[in-house]
Amino acid sequence: MHVRIEIDGALAGLKRAHKSVSQCVDDYGKTAAAAMEQYAKANRPWIDRTGNARRTMEGQSDRTGQVVSMGVAGHMPYSVFLELDYGQKYAILYPTVQTLAPQVLNGLAASMAQLK
Repeated sequence: MHVRIEIDGALAGLKRAHKSVSQCVDDYGKTAAAAMEQYAKANRPWIDRTGNARRTMEGQSDRTGQVVSMGVAGHMPYSVFLELDYGQKYAILYPTVQTLAPQVLNGLAASMAQLK
């Protein structure tokens, strides 16, 4: 007995699904990055003197191969000191990621569930 299975259609479908999932993750990454930036700016624990630390905070979503990273960064030379010095009293970047991670994961799952 001889059985022949054609998988060309299945492979084409998997390629389309991969493209849809990748696009969904990239799109949601931008949404999550914007939410993290907004949260960090609104909830910073310091009082602005120049406004530069707040103004230069940026939500980020980057793809490297199959890995997508989402987060928020500070772009002032002293941003690292706000995060790590003073007993982390002025930290906002890492606490933002910790706070919003469950929302980001749930939102990504909801976005993926809408894929057809």
